[in-house]
Amino acid sequence: MMSRLLIACTFVLSVCSVPGTVGAGLKPARTASEETPHGAAPSASEQAATPAPDPYKDNACVSCHRDLVGKLGAVVEEWGQSIHFRNNVACDGCHGGDPSIKREQCSSDEAFKNRSHQQRSRELSLVNRPDEQFTSAIRGRSVSYFCGKCHSLIKEKHLGSPHGDLGNPTCLYCHGQGSHAIKEASVDIIDLRSHTQGGRCAVCHRAATMESVSQIHAILVNAETQLKTATEEYGKLETYGYKNLAMKKMYGHSRETLSQLRQSFHSFNMREINEAASTIKTSADLTKDTYDMIQALEVAKGQQAFIGILAVLFLLSFAGLLLSYRKRFLH
Repeated sequence: MMSRLLIACTFVLSVCSVPGTVGAGLKPARTASEETPHGAAPSASEQAATPAPDPYKDNACVSCHRDLVGKLGAVVEEWGQSIHFRNNVACDGCHGGDPSIKREQCSSDEAFKNRSHQQRSRELSLVNRPDEQFTSAIRGRSVSYFCGKCHSLIKEKHLGSPHGDLGNPTCLYCHGQGSHAIKEASVDIIDLRSHTQGGRCAVCHRAATMESVSQIHAILVNAETQLKTATEEYGKLETYGYKNLAMKKMYGHSRETLSQLRQSFHSFNMREINEAASTIKTSADLTKDTYDMIQALEVAKGQQAFIGILAVLFLLSFAGLLLSYRKRFLH
């Protein structure tokens, strides 16, 4: 009898400890020391003490204009706050010119200036106003064509929209408010404030059309929120060991669809916008359903593990009682 009890205890313990069986729990997360075997990472204060190298130290445009007064110097500060700066798009990316020229290669400051300004974009030059060589001469729809050299898909959407038909507002009005501080694309660019509060959209839009603007804003916010939640849930599924190739592809497709939704916003085509938002919602709902199901299984596994432990304790206690009984009464 005692040998049978020991076999039963061993079986219950094995069920509770083998991954993938009833009662199996999650593996403990690795600690920070385990993730970093060669010592701790530098502290925040140590990282802050080391200044980041200036990637534009040798850029002729930046090094010269940042020391100028007035607007010619202010543009460098504005650009330093832009998404273009963070994505390594320097002055020559839009204006042309040669940023590789160095002062020591030239006989004078004037020669340095002239050589740097060679090969500049003719679209951003006013030939009859040489003191404003890089001032934009383009207006209205031409702005879309110029920005569309890099942002081609958005250019097509914008030109086919009411904004593009009118030629206003331009890309710069919404994304930079006329400055070089071009903002990162986000739903916050859609300004729902009233005209009296300084809202940009309300300058042209009145109550009826502002309702449509608010509707598009809500669709974008909901889509971004749904995708963010789905991303968090998918990450938790991976920690549970649930890796599904089809779902991973679907998640990647949803991210692409959100990008398409942002592009479609520029067209104000409600059919396109609603279709993209519906695709994101469908994948987010499927992710949530899968997450809820796996979460329920994990809870059930935890409960089974708890019951298994109780069973082991009961059997061990029972075995102890039998041993005590045998020792006291059978000897």
